[in-house]
Amino acid sequence: MLVDAHVHLTDDEYIGMEDTIIMMLRRMNIMAVSVSMDLDTAAKNLLLADKHSDIIIPFVGLHPWCVNLKDDGMSYSQSIEDRLERICTFIESNISRIKGIGEIGLDRAIIKDEDEFKAQIKVFERMLSIAERYGKPVSIHSRRAVDDVINLLGSYKVNALLHWFSGSKKQLSIVNSKGYYVSYGPVLVYSKEKQVLLSNTARDLVLIETDGPVRYGSCFNNRIAMPSFLASVAYAVANTLAMDYDSTTSLLFENSMRYLNLNYL
Repeated sequence: MLVDAHVHLTDDEYIGMEDTIIMMLRRMNIMAVSVSMDLDTAAKNLLLADKHSDIIIPFVGLHPWCVNLKDDGMSYSQSIEDRLERICTFIESNISRIKGIGEIGLDRAIIKDEDEFKAQIKVFERMLSIAERYGKPVSIHSRRAVDDVINLLGSYKVNALLHWFSGSKKQLSIVNSKGYYVSYGPVLVYSKEKQVLLSNTARDLVLIETDGPVRYGSCFNNRIAMPSFLASVAYAVANTLAMDYDSTTSLLFENSMRYLNLNYL
């Protein structure tokens, strides 16, 4: 069995494709960690998982891209506070159905000033506090903010995944030393840079993902990521680490179960 450690199954781009995706997951023996971006996708995530609890693992969180939005009729600070309180209330009310907190994190690429980044930090720390309190793993976005994420994570005891890891080898070494997981997606199939990073990653901290509905170029012809892409990522991991495919999938599955705090027989 494979585990897609990070995918947005309730994204609008998948509308009309739900039955195909579920069928693909079942036929390929894949479990999917479906992450949310905001309150709307969080609610949809739980409904999807209720219907397909054997293959869908629902995460709920507030993505940094959704932190800095301004709601009509509210000040900037009021809209952030309102959005944060509503999703925290949702998480607390549904904590028994929620398997992890995500997608959460920081993104320096989208901020206009430091006030926006401070708002991201406030939300990120609140999400980490909830994850720590309830023993939930977290799925983290860290674009241009790996050092910031590492520094903040040090104050919390959580199983953390830095999804789509894009930091340096030096940052990766720090991440490895702290026991945080990193995941690699379809880019690994054709990116020498990602292959080098994977080669330098502790094997017991490697996960794989599609991050669908992201579109990938090169050998994927700019198609929306589907569960079928995951097998190609697993093969790329095997080739990069000079392992056979069966040993690689066993390793990836064991890593996934440890990250998710799950026992799977």
